[in-house]
Amino acid sequence: MSSVMEKPILVVSDVSAETVHGGAERMLTQHVRALVKAGIRIAILTRQPNPEATLVQELTDGVMEYRLPWSGDRGWRGLRELKKAARDWWQTHDDLFAGVIAEQPFVMWALMKAGCRLPRLQVNYSFAFEEYTTRHALDWHMRHALAAAAMRRLEAGVYGSASHLLVLSDYSRRRLAEEFGTDSARVTIAFGGAVPARPELLAQREVLRGELGWDKPVVVTLRNLVPRTGVDLLVQAAAILKHDMPELRWCVIGAGALLEPLKAFAEALGIADRIEFTGFLSERETQRRLAAADMFMLPTRSLEGFGLVTVEANMFGLPVVATPVGAIPEVAPALPCNRLAADASPLALARALRATWRDISAMDRDAMRTELRQAAEAKFGWEHHDAILLDCVRRLFGNGAGKA
Repeated sequence: MSSVMEKPILVVSDVSAETVHGGAERMLTQHVRALVKAGIRIAILTRQPNPEATLVQELTDGVMEYRLPWSGDRGWRGLRELKKAARDWWQTHDDLFAGVIAEQPFVMWALMKAGCRLPRLQVNYSFAFEEYTTRHALDWHMRHALAAAAMRRLEAGVYGSASHLLVLSDYSRRRLAEEFGTDSARVTIAFGGAVPARPELLAQREVLRGELGWDKPVVVTLRNLVPRTGVDLLVQAAAILKHDMPELRWCVIGAGALLEPLKAFAEALGIADRIEFTGFLSERETQRRLAAADMFMLPTRSLEGFGLVTVEANMFGLPVVATPVGAIPEVAPALPCNRLAADASPLALARALRATWRDISAMDRDAMRTELRQAAEAKFGWEHHDAILLDCVRRLFGNGAGKA
């Protein structure tokens, strides 16, 4: 470690590291932990989680999170707000940092407009313009087309100007090349990971099932309820299986615009009594259900840059049935008992789940769960991802970046 005080690294994100709500926050907090553990000093720049949130927040380990004032508007007005706020913030912070690690595009775009030209490691999980397109697929019109085109131009500038890029899968590396002509030599792949399930929680499996009222096999999923995540495919698969697997029950964890329509869909298909829609749950309640479940389904319809929930489910010993979308074929088949459906359709998902259930029913279930957890920990423990991230940071910013 250098004896000369070096400048810290600025971690730029569109989400806050204070509370984990989904995959974006999970990846951000993991990167923060890895950097701090390596002795690298950092600060975070993001946008306000909500208009009432404080503009400066001290997080665990003394990391400061700075937040640009933001109304929450996700359109042109919101971008203008971020652009002005970033300009004001950068005027008093432009000489404080050695470089930037950027997790998403929008705050980074605003910081670039403010004049930030520091060397930058840009992380890419998915494309915002594609997420936006799928979110508005059912009410698409010219305004959405113009917004998606503007987002694509914004992302082209952010990814094109990065010193180096980090992605979670070969699928994401290919998509960068296809959409923006990114040279593969500028891209490093670091598979995502998950934290092993707590042994004491796993040991309470039967107790948890009793507390949850689960006396039949349960298939669980954890998804944002938007079109691209394909939970409607899961509902239809449940309807297909209701006669030849009448004992099966389903638990859908997550919130989103499709929550009420999906409940109505299940009602219309005559399976409302078989599917529990929990809405958003805390980390603790989510883990209780993962520990108590029998299988996991990942019914993604499009845009899966890695699929962290696949590995998270495996860490609980849950076999995963998934669609062959995005990076999922790189992840799910890498571990025992997981199965890819033939395609992203309800019938294919139903067939894959039926085959998986037949296979695991012939196994010692406790031994199967243990083997799956151990395989997941060996292949997708965070230490592999962290080592690649830190290597990129040191190559880009130097071994002394952010250290005292």
